[in-house]
Amino acid sequence: MQPDQIRPRIRRRAFGVVLSASLLPALEPARAQPAKSRIAIPLGGEQFLYLVDALKQGMREQGVPDGSVEYDVGFTQGEVQREERVVADLLARRPAAIVIAGPPFVRAALKLTRTVPILMANVSNPVGNGFIDSLARPGGNVTGVATLYETVLPKVAEVLVEIVPSASRIAVLLNENSPSTGSFWQAAEAALRTLGKTPVRMKASSEAQVGQAFEEMREARVQTAIVVADVTFVSLRDRIAAMAKALQIPTAYAMREHVLAGGLVSYGPSLSGNFHAAARYVAQILKGARPAELPVEQPTRSELVLNRGAARSLGLTIPSSVMLRVDEVIE
Repeated sequence: MQPDQIRPRIRRRAFGVVLSASLLPALEPARAQPAKSRIAIPLGGEQFLYLVDALKQGMREQGVPDGSVEYDVGFTQGEVQREERVVADLLARRPAAIVIAGPPFVRAALKLTRTVPILMANVSNPVGNGFIDSLARPGGNVTGVATLYETVLPKVAEVLVEIVPSASRIAVLLNENSPSTGSFWQAAEAALRTLGKTPVRMKASSEAQVGQAFEEMREARVQTAIVVADVTFVSLRDRIAAMAKALQIPTAYAMREHVLAGGLVSYGPSLSGNFHAAARYVAQILKGARPAELPVEQPTRSELVLNRGAARSLGLTIPSSVMLRVDEVIE
């Protein structure tokens, strides 16, 4: 059954209160408050709640105070197979909009609704993935902030090669369940070959597979690795950073969250900044705007973040050419 066709569950107790109020209009003056708009937010786990805070801050700046909107959050706990179920549960509660990070969540939402506004907060390649017609004219019920991580990966590769120029075989960790996998691999492979390196494709979509992928990297004798932007990988960032450190594989990322968890270096737009920016879309939707009429926005700035402690543990000396460009250093 499609969530557009699912009726929200009505508790008997709540129904009784509504019925009683309708029978006694004269005795009960109009005191009922208008229903709050519900904003649905599927996330990989509780560790991403800071993104809800970023969205709320953006909403306040748009003149929408916390008390006037209900934020309904669902968690997959990093399990890929739960993505569609979590999205279905959120949509069944009749939200005014659903704010989404990651192509897999958008794909799940589009299977379930073509009417509820789907607002991207951190989604790559939305045109290539078939989510929208174009950035300027989305054309359906999807709009928001498109990060276009496939355009960032060449820079991630360049930074990694600059830090470890002697590495010849570089692994690229991909989530084969993501609709962006093809574009990510093409971008990374082309960039690495242009830099004179041999790209080695690795895949994982669960914690067990992440461990296996890093063991395969060791067996394949790769010297460094790139981890693409992916909701599942961010959920497993502690595990990924630990494996990279244990196997002494310098690893670069497209998301800052990995560096905060102990990863070496990242280059890409801010995830929390994208949720903050998505608030502009939510506010317009609440005022009656249609997603098809709101052009998709792209982040205007990416950040280079370095973990100095990770560099020391890997025995690396960061070139001054990289240090001069670093936006943030994690000790």
